[in-house]
Amino acid sequence: MPKVLIAICSLIYLLDGLLHSILGPLAPEIAGDLGLTNAQLGPIFSANLLGQCIGLIVVPMLADRSSQRRVVLLALLGFGLAQAATALAQGATSLFIWRLITGLFLGGALPSCLALVTAAAPAPRRGFAIMVLFTGYGLGATLAGVVATAFSGFGGWRMAMLAAGLACLATALLGALYLRDPAAGDGASERASPERSQPLLIVSKRYLVGTLMLWLLFISMLTISYCLTSWLPTLLVEVGRDRQFAALSISIFSLGGIIAALGVGLLIDRWGATRTLISFLCIATVLLFAVGQVLATASGVVLMTLLALCGFFVLGAYGGINVVLATFYPASIRATGIGWAKSIGRIGTLVAPVLIGSALTLGMAETSIMSLFAVPAALAAVFLAVIAFRY
Repeated sequence: MPKVLIAICSLIYLLDGLLHSILGPLAPEIAGDLGLTNAQLGPIFSANLLGQCIGLIVVPMLADRSSQRRVVLLALLGFGLAQAATALAQGATSLFIWRLITGLFLGGALPSCLALVTAAAPAPRRGFAIMVLFTGYGLGATLAGVVATAFSGFGGWRMAMLAAGLACLATALLGALYLRDPAAGDGASERASPERSQPLLIVSKRYLVGTLMLWLLFISMLTISYCLTSWLPTLLVEVGRDRQFAALSISIFSLGGIIAALGVGLLIDRWGATRTLISFLCIATVLLFAVGQVLATASGVVLMTLLALCGFFVLGAYGGINVVLATFYPASIRATGIGWAKSIGRIGTLVAPVLIGSALTLGMAETSIMSLFAVPAALAAVFLAVIAFRY
């Protein structure tokens, strides 16, 4: 049963990656068809993220009061219908609304999937199971370009959006048939506890320090990962690298993360989350600082090797902290704790890119900006150490 549950939840994470990323390759066609400007596309790109921030906070509190399975299935149905309805959009407003609703239901499904996998996976393999779950997102994001290309000559963007929605609805049917709440064990006894109806327990005296550290941990890690994927090519071009090299840098950085995804899960199961992730974060701190120092001077091969190593340790650590998050709270408030941490963590994705843009405008050296990414990595190691020491 755990294998089936993990497979279905991983498929949902794959759909998250697909739905989040599919707008990018379809955007030029959508803009041409609906007559949208680049300024109008900006909010539409952000709509899914905004919806997820809301869904990550609101829906998990309902899940902790009810059945995780029921919430996942309702959320699947919701974002499947909303995604399919996106194909009917006739302008910027309707496209924004449907993307917002899709993100809201997606945000509701993801914490419950993580909570289900955490409860169902055997303790000796829990880290690996959670990392399998997170590989789904990367695969989905990779498929987005393939899907967009496949439908470019067959119905265009509307058919691609509809097909993605139908895939979500098919997954909902699959979940209705095979997805089950974990039986006895981690969650069974806790579901009968009065704590299940008190989501604010995540900020009670018992959990407050850990909750704050987890929030800061996610802000730090999302700041690094999101800013690098957004600004790394620009920083490389600004120091004189050619555009092809700059574009390839993101793929190399992401490739390091994909390689790390399953490996870090095995290391966590063998050596423990704290030892593994603090080691990863310390190495990431050194690598990020080093990349900044040689951003303009290192050979292409050396720089790409360093970026791949950065991806391995940064993205590997980011994936690994989800294991810490998923196992920190009892099952009765787990989905709520996961949802809040992931939503608060998105502050880093909203604020940090603006700060980097401002720093460039003010004339701060690109090498210095790159080296400064070592700071949130070092802070993340401290936050993780506090959790380990306190709990």
